[in-house]
Order: sequence, then structure tokens, then C-alpha cells
Amino acid sequence: MATALKNQSTVVAFPACPAAAVARSFVPTTAERIDLDRLRWLALRSLIAPKPDLERACFLLSGEPDVSLSRFSVAFFRGLADKARREMVFYRPGTKTVSDDEIWLLRLAAACRAGDDSGARALIAWRVQPDGQRWLRFLAAGMVRMLGTTD
Repeated sequence: MATALKNQSTVVAFPACPAAAVARSFVPTTAERIDLDRLRWLALRSLIAPKPDLERACFLLSGEPDVSLSRFSVAFFRGLADKARREMVFYRPGTKTVSDDEIWLLRLAAACRAGDDSGARALIAWRVQPDGQRWLRFLAAGMVRMLGTTD
């Protein structure tokens, strides 16, 4: 009986999310670390940019052939701030720790690079409210395309 109670004390309490263990065990590759730091800078810079109307920004970006990474990233991160299901956590560039939102962002970038539309759709649906999913898929694909490949 004492053994059974002892084993029960090792059960993780409800507030401790198992996803936190995933973030602690995630070790990005060198290429992912480079991407992550670039994305962190872009997220940080988007905080000081004017907040665009998401739909209008997407229409303008889709109609222009030469769009900068900065314009895509500002629209993406500002749109994500408005349309995310919860507040997103991005650390400052150079931080060794990786948040679960940053892991999500790296997976989204990998899906976009690989042309995995269904994977990108699923990742966006996981974090973004339904009314913003289409726009953020478009912005994520454009931003990742502008980032280029780091292979």
C-alpha cells in the first residue's frame, strides 16, 4: 500500500503541461537556430511597426511582385498577435531556451519550405482563430519564402 502511494506522488499535477517537457527537450539544429534567431528579430521588430489591417495587407502583398521580408514578417507577427488563440511567447534573439510557440513556428517554417500545405494548415489551425487562418497561412508561406532556405 505504501508503494502505491509513493508512486502516485510522482504524477504531474494538472497545471504542469506536458508540452513544457517537449520545449525543454527540444534542441534545435544549427539551421533551426539561425532561423529562430532571425524570426525572433522579425517578431521583435514587428512590435514597433504600425498595425496593418490583416486582410488589406494580404491583398497588397499578393499583388506586388517584389515584397520585402520585413513587410511579410510585420503583417504575419502583427496578424498572429491579433488572431492567435492565446498570447504567443517569443524570446529575445540569442536566448538559448526555446518556447513551445517558437517550436511551433519552426515547424510551420519547415512545413512551408517542404511544400506541405496540409501540415502548414494543421499547424496554423492549432494556434490561430478560424477567421485568420487563411491570411496567416498566406503570410507564413511568403515570409518563409523570403527567409530563403538554410540547408
